[in-house]
Amino acid sequence: MEVWLPYGRSEIPVRVPEERLVDIFKINSDFPLPDPTAEATRLLTSNETFLRKASQAARICVVLGSCGNGQMSVNLTRGVLNAINNPQASTSILCTRESPELDSSTTEGAKMLRHSPKSETKDISVTKYGLTPQVNSEFVRADVRILVGELRPHQFLKYAGLCDLVFPLLGSQSSVISHLSDRQGLSLDDLHAERMEIIKSFENTFLLGLALDADSRPTAIIFDEIDNCMRTLEPIIDERCTRKIGKRSDIVVMSAGGAPFDTTLDLAVEVLPAGLNILKKDGVLIIAAECQGGHGGGQFYEWSAEHKEPRYLEARLRRKFSYEGFKASYLGRTLQTHRVYLVSTIPDHYVESIFDIRPSQTVNAALQTAQRAHGADSMISVIPNASHVTPKLLEAGTMQGS
Repeated sequence: MEVWLPYGRSEIPVRVPEERLVDIFKINSDFPLPDPTAEATRLLTSNETFLRKASQAARICVVLGSCGNGQMSVNLTRGVLNAINNPQASTSILCTRESPELDSSTTEGAKMLRHSPKSETKDISVTKYGLTPQVNSEFVRADVRILVGELRPHQFLKYAGLCDLVFPLLGSQSSVISHLSDRQGLSLDDLHAERMEIIKSFENTFLLGLALDADSRPTAIIFDEIDNCMRTLEPIIDERCTRKIGKRSDIVVMSAGGAPFDTTLDLAVEVLPAGLNILKKDGVLIIAAECQGGHGGGQFYEWSAEHKEPRYLEARLRRKFSYEGFKASYLGRTLQTHRVYLVSTIPDHYVESIFDIRPSQTVNAALQTAQRAHGADSMISVIPNASHVTPKLLEAGTMQGS
């Protein structure tokens, strides 16, 4: 059986013997919305609070985040601009590094900007965790703000996408580094909470959020203020993106999800738990991640290059938390119990000597090597898009092959 895996902005194939295939793990199937654009328009034009505030605003900012369906992002942006219906307002569309490109036919007279580390930012209130975030000035100065994007699961932070749009995606480089590095008394769980605290600090902020199926078709669209939108979307994501596992595999082949999820190696590491949850101890994990931007975060590289025992890195994390350091530690712990192959554009020398991962030119070559090592009867699972699915074990006593 041939399965195509997202890789950068394209796809690559893997051929799996059908008799050895345990399962292909995708988002739970669901019925896509018959006309998502019409549904979004209905939600926008029926929200009286939004319409009233938009009609009174002098400055309106629409923030566009990542979406697995680029055309849907364009349609929704157009729908938001139509619903604003305030010719006196100064309207801007603020794109992030994860958002698709828009053309002038979509912006309809609105000013289009793209946030970068060099964009002008303003300090906002200190969070309860002690961070002083700096957020894009165009967003801060707006009277009404609309965030457009998808919510998806995250293997380390629980959720990602829509909830990250204000921070870190609109943050200054220095405050994002402060958010992720050397945090006294902070844990992994606190990062998501801090991001949500930053979003909620802005009044008159509305979210147009999507849940997508395995074919990137919207299965749910919500438009509301922050708390109501997240409260509605989170259980939908939990239900549709969680796959129950009854049998572990000897070999797991997975894609980090293509761009923007596999832009760097430190981003690709974020999907490791998806594969490990369905892999036997001493099994083989094969990851397809283009990594066009190289290895990624500075501390991820520095901690990996030290080649310290994971327990040493974990002790360091307990003193001062670093998200990039945590990912280096997690990768090191994974390599102690599993063989990991990486199909990427990073030079083999760095993959092997810095990160202790086995490089491979193709997924099929890595799979053949893994089968020779584990035997022709090795059982194989495939995760085509590990950034959008969360495999979870069945209850104890019902698992097979652990």
